[in-house]
Amino acid sequence: MTIQNDVPAREITLAVAGDIVTGTFAVTDRYGRPLCYGPLGPDTGGERVTPVLAAALHGIRLAARARTAAGVAHATLHLRVSSRQVDARRLTEAAAAGGLGLDLVVEPDNPAHAWCALYGRREWDPATVAELVEYVARPAGPDPCDDNLPLRDALERLLRDQPGLDTPDAHAVAALVHLAVDAPPSPPQDAAEFLLRLDAGWLYTAWQHYDLELSLLDTLTRGANPALSWYELMFTTALAPWSGAEAAVRARGLFAHTAEPLAGMARTLPRS
Repeated sequence: MTIQNDVPAREITLAVAGDIVTGTFAVTDRYGRPLCYGPLGPDTGGERVTPVLAAALHGIRLAARARTAAGVAHATLHLRVSSRQVDARRLTEAAAAGGLGLDLVVEPDNPAHAWCALYGRREWDPATVAELVEYVARPAGPDPCDDNLPLRDALERLLRDQPGLDTPDAHAVAALVHLAVDAPPSPPQDAAEFLLRLDAGWLYTAWQHYDLELSLLDTLTRGANPALSWYELMFTTALAPWSGAEAAVRARGLFAHTAEPLAGMARTLPRS
C-alpha cells in the first residue's frame, strides 16, 4: 500500500470540556476560540454519560459537519480532552461513523474549560464551520502501515503455520489481518481488541472511504459460509490467553509494541 504524497491530509483540531457542577459543555477551535457552549441538554445528557464524554460527542458531531461542509470524504480529528475518563472506543466509533479518524489527546490545560462557566448558550455557525478543516501536506515516505509489519507478520503466522492452509487461504488471512490491524486511526491495543475487530460491521465502518479495503472485505464476507466467520473462529482459538504455543505468545506480546496512539487509548500532552 502506498501513500499519495501529492494529496494533502484533511485535519480538524478541537478542544472540548464538560463541567459536572454546572452541567455545561464547551467546544473550541485549535486556538481556544469558542465554537459552541451551553447547558447539556437531553441530546447529550440523557444517556447518563459524563459531561466530558457528552462534550466530546458534541465535538465529533461538529467535526463531521465541518467535513461535510468542506466537501471532503475523510478527515482526521485531533480531539483535545482534559481527562482520560471517556469511552475512547465509543468516541472512535462515533468519529468513524462521521467519516473521521480520531486522534484523542489528553491535555490537562484544556482551553475549552473556561467557556463552560460562561452564562448562556452559543450554537456553532454553519456559515464558517467548513473553515475548521485544514489541509496539511503529507510528508514523503513509506506508508505508516509499515510500522505494523511485525504485528501483521506474527498474526499471519498463527494461521499460516496451520496444516492444510492452502495458498488462497493464506492470501485471505493476510487480507483480514491487514483490515483489522491497519484500520484507521490506529492498530489494536491488545489481542482482545484485535478479535473484536474481526466483525464485518466494524470493518465496513472503519474502511468506509477506502475502495480497495472494501473490495477485500466484500470478498471475505461473500457466500453462505463467509471466510471472515471461519477465520474469526480460528484467530479466537489461536490467540486464546491459555494458549502456550510459541506463535501465540509472540503475537500477544507484540501488541504492547504497536505504534502510538493505540486504538481505544489516548495520548497525553504534558503541561508546558
